[in-house]
Amino acid sequence: MNRQSLARLRNRVRPGGVPVRADLAMGGGNRVPLPYPSGWFCLALSREVPAGAVVTRRFMGRDVVLYRTRGGVLRAVDAYCPHLGAHLGAGGKVDGEHLVCPFHYFAFDTEGSCVKTPGGAPPRATLAQYAVRERGKVIYVWHGHEAAEPDWEPSETPDDRFAPAATWSTLLASHPQEVMESFVDYQHQPIVHNVALREVVPPVAEGPLLRISFSAAIRLSVRLATITVDQGVTLSGPGLASGEVTLRQVGTTLGVLLTATPVGPWQTHLRVVVMTDAALRADSPRLRKAASRSVSAVAGQALVRTIAHQMGQDARIWNRKRYEPHPQLTPGESAIDHYRRWMRQFYP
Repeated sequence: MNRQSLARLRNRVRPGGVPVRADLAMGGGNRVPLPYPSGWFCLALSREVPAGAVVTRRFMGRDVVLYRTRGGVLRAVDAYCPHLGAHLGAGGKVDGEHLVCPFHYFAFDTEGSCVKTPGGAPPRATLAQYAVRERGKVIYVWHGHEAAEPDWEPSETPDDRFAPAATWSTLLASHPQEVMESFVDYQHQPIVHNVALREVVPPVAEGPLLRISFSAAIRLSVRLATITVDQGVTLSGPGLASGEVTLRQVGTTLGVLLTATPVGPWQTHLRVVVMTDAALRADSPRLRKAASRSVSAVAGQALVRTIAHQMGQDARIWNRKRYEPHPQLTPGESAIDHYRRWMRQFYP
């Protein structure tokens, strides 16, 4: 192994586990049999990290700091300064293209190198970084096993026609694998959600992607009556489900994201984002006000409330269930078995 490879290994961030609150750790039947998976995970929306911002997020048992330079460069780094361990998210600031530590004003460039100190020549200190991507105005970071670099991209998101219009999030005592499994657990839909759902085609695996297509009749949380939804969902690893939803009666198409980010052992931050083309055009207060009244915006807000209601129904079960590694499935649940086999690739 050459010197450059060794340097990369030393610079890798390896998230580790820490104790969690007892009430959340109770999820999963007092056991945590599933480790952290590899993949891309949402840590923020783009608008939450504007130029000059320094934001802290919890990720796999440790703090991660997101920051954006004045020139617009986005980075995700280890939260602690390699000098004397100050937390960069607690008073750290952006100075031009540098992230500055609040303790001794050590400045780090976008490659993670210490380039300036008040007391003279900077030491050969390096700030550990995460691979970070910005897709569809959503920020993702990579978690791999060992020293693996990203070998696929979070490209399966609604395209540039859409921007976030309505969001909802909650903290679950669960695991991303359990959350995403709900997309292929068709039999719980009429029981838990009173939703008539029909699988259009069986799940199709394409490496780290799993494509799912279904049709459902749902009642939005506004007076739009029951409408038929045609949806194709792509799971991009265990942390991201994305697709476009066609609302037949309303005559509009919306982008939908569901992200599941592990923040600690058996502790997952769930986020639902509904995206519309109206939100993309709303770049001024007057346009935002007009866009908020558009049909697609109203439908988007109604859809996120509907999904949030359904996720709340699931959460009552997720927060108290345990993971069954060898489930006793019925003949009509082959999609769950397909999903479980596909998920194996995201573990060591």
